This record gives sequence, structure tokens and C-alpha cells, in this order.
Amino acid sequence: MSALAIEHLTAGYRRRPVIHDVSIDGIAAGSLTALVGPNAAGKSTLLRAIAGIVPASGCVRFDGADLLREPIARRAQQLAFMPQSLPQGVGLSVLESIVAGLSVSAPEHVRSGRDARRAAVSVLESLGIVDLAMGRLDTLSGGQRQMAALAQALAREPRILLLDEPTSALDLKHQERVMGAARRLAETGCIVLVVLHDLSLAARWADRVVLLHHGRVVADAPPEEALTGDRIGVIYGVTARVERNRAGRLHIDVGGLAESELG
Repeated sequence: MSALAIEHLTAGYRRRPVIHDVSIDGIAAGSLTALVGPNAAGKSTLLRAIAGIVPASGCVRFDGADLLREPIARRAQQLAFMPQSLPQGVGLSVLESIVAGLSVSAPEHVRSGRDARRAAVSVLESLGIVDLAMGRLDTLSGGQRQMAALAQALAREPRILLLDEPTSALDLKHQERVMGAARRLAETGCIVLVVLHDLSLAARWADRVVLLHHGRVVADAPPEEALTGDRIGVIYGVTARVERNRAGRLHIDVGGLAESELG
């Protein structure tokens, strides 16, 4: 299976670089990688650069090609990007929005409108939100819109799935559903990259954690190696302790602001 490799990627907005010369070696098919870091670290910019949404230099290699130089249609066949929020003022129903997305880039086995509707309903059922199928996007809550955006991305059955803060507006139950769906898709051979603010979620679900700070990679390792108390303290400006709970999961205990941040 193909791996995703990011080589010397620099990207930003209006000639203002946000990420600087970022390289991330072989992100394996079948894995879930969490991008974490404080606000303005460059997490979302990195994801959007991979998706081709913001200008970038460098290379994003996958399946023998540089995605940054692939035609938009070809790139859309390979990856799906879930933004932090859907555009406002969209009057389509959730079901219609998924079918519309499939009309642009659908898996090979979805060859008709009926197949697209069936695929849309299937993914809504898998996320436990089939009751939203006929709801209009412009009437949904923020959390419901995030779930709808995830359904749009999953329905395309991408080889690379990019999720930008997919749990930020969700309650605990729906956080579980989102991260469980991401994990299940990874287990089918997809490469999943997800931006998370919640370090405990990253520690629990990710195979690999890439920690960003000031637009650069400062750690890239399995969760227990990337998320150390000392490193979290330095990067986030807090006192932190990392330990395993009774279930064997990593737990990040934040004790307050670091001395350097007080006063």
C-alpha cells in the first residue's frame, strides 16, 4: 500500500508563511495520525496545504505522484477534506449534499443516482445520524453540521481522509462516533490525518502524533513518545503530567499555567 510523504512543505496566506519547511516521513496506509499543537501552530494550514486549498511549495508524495501538482479532479479522487465548518447559507438537505458530493467524485461502485443515495444513507446510518438526512444544512446546529460534513467526506471512500478539528463542537457521544468512524476507515487501508486540540483524544485514537509549534514539527512519534509532560509544558506553557489510567490509556493531567506564563 502507498504511504503519504510530506517533503519540505511551506505554506501560508498572502505571502505570509504559516508552516515552514515541514517534512513528515511515510504516513502509512491503514494508520491514523493526529496533528496537534497550540493555537496558530499551523495544524489546519498543513492540512489545507495537503488538500490543495492554500498555496504551498514542496512536495506531498502519494502513489508515485506529487499531489500538489496533480490536476484538481485527480486529487479529488484520492483524498477527501473535512473543513472545520461547512459554508453558511446552503439550503440542501444533508442527504442531498452527500449525493451532490458523490456526483463530483464517487467510488467506482457508485454509478447511478440510486447508488449514490444508497451510499449516502449507509454512511449516515454508520454515524448514527440518519435522522438528519432530510434536515437542511442551514438549519442545523454546529455539531450537526460537523457530522454532516464528515458524512460527505466518508461517502467518497477516499484513500486519504483529512479531518480539520472534527470533534470541536461535539458532545462526548458524537466525539466517540467521529473518532470511531475515522479509526474504522483507517482499518480499511485509508490514511487518516486529523487535527485535534484534545490531547487525550489524540493519545487514545492515534497511531502517530505530529506536534507542531510555530509552523514547525517538534515531535513525530507514537503518542506515548510525542506527548510527554515536559514537552507539553514547554509547548503549551502549562504544567502537565502524562500517565496511564486504569484502562491503560494515556491521560494528560494539566496542573495549571507554567511559572513562565504567570504574572
